[in-house]
Amino acid sequence: MFESLANRKTTMWPKGSSIYIETVVIILLAIVSMSLEYGKLDSTFLRSPQLGVRVVGSLCIWFANKFTLDYILQSRIDSNKVSQYLPFEMTIASVAVTSIIYLVFYPILLHLNDLSFVWTKFLHGLFVTSGLSLLIVIFYAGIHIWRSWWSDGEFLFRIKINEQAENEWKDFITIKNSRETVNIELTKVNYFISEFKIVFLVDTSGKKWITQYNLSELEKSLDDRFFRLNRRILVSRQIISHIKKLSNHRLLATIGQENESHKETISRYKSTRFKQWFHSD
Repeated sequence: MFESLANRKTTMWPKGSSIYIETVVIILLAIVSMSLEYGKLDSTFLRSPQLGVRVVGSLCIWFANKFTLDYILQSRIDSNKVSQYLPFEMTIASVAVTSIIYLVFYPILLHLNDLSFVWTKFLHGLFVTSGLSLLIVIFYAGIHIWRSWWSDGEFLFRIKINEQAENEWKDFITIKNSRETVNIELTKVNYFISEFKIVFLVDTSGKKWITQYNLSELEKSLDDRFFRLNRRILVSRQIISHIKKLSNHRLLATIGQENESHKETISRYKSTRFKQWFHSD
C-alpha cells in the first residue's frame, strides 16, 4: 500500500555520511570567511567564542534553508502546482529564514565583541547575509533542475498548462513505414519505448512496431490511458503488474508479466502524479 500524501515526508535532510560532509564544509567556509575578515588564523582565533557563534550561525542558515526549500518544493510537487513562480517563492522563503537567523545571532556577536548597535553596520550585515540566501537558492534549484532533467528528460520549473492537449488519437494509432500503413487499436497497445532514438510500439502480442513519432508527441496526443514513466517509456495502465517503493520517494514499476517483464524507475518528481494516474478510473 502506498503512503498517503498527508503521511509523506520531505527527504532533504541529509542521511548517512552526507550530513557530516556538509557540516565539515560549512565549518571550513565559516573559518575561512572569518579569518579573511580579521586577517589572522592562529590557535587563539580558532578558540574564540566569535568563531563558535559564526560556525553555529552558518550551520543554522544552511540546514534551515535546505529544510525550508525542500518543504516548499515537495508540497508543490505533491499538489501538482509546480509553476514558473516557484523560484520566487523559494527565494522569498530563504531570505526570510536567513534574516530571522541573522536577527537572532547579531546581538550575540555584538555582546561578544563589546560593540554598540549601529544601524549602518546592521543593515550591511543583513544585506550580505540575505545575498547568501540567494546563492543557496540558486545552488539548490540548480541541483534539482539537473536531477529532474536527467531522471525524466523534463525541465522541472516549467509552466504547467492546466488544459489537457486535444487528443489526436482516441481509438487507434496509425503506423506508417515504407511498406505499409497500419491502424492499431489503442486498447491493444502495451507501451511505447525509445531505443537508439527510435520509438517502438509494443502491442499486447509482444510485437514491436517502428513508429514515426517521438515520445513527447505521443505524450501530448494520447489520452490518460497512457503515462510517461521516464525519458524512455510511455505505458498503458494494463501492462503494469507491480509497483515497488524505493528510497527518496522513487518507484520501481514492473512492465509485463513474470519472465517477460522488465522494470522501469519513476523519479520522485513523477511518483505522486503516477500514483494518482494508476489508481484513477
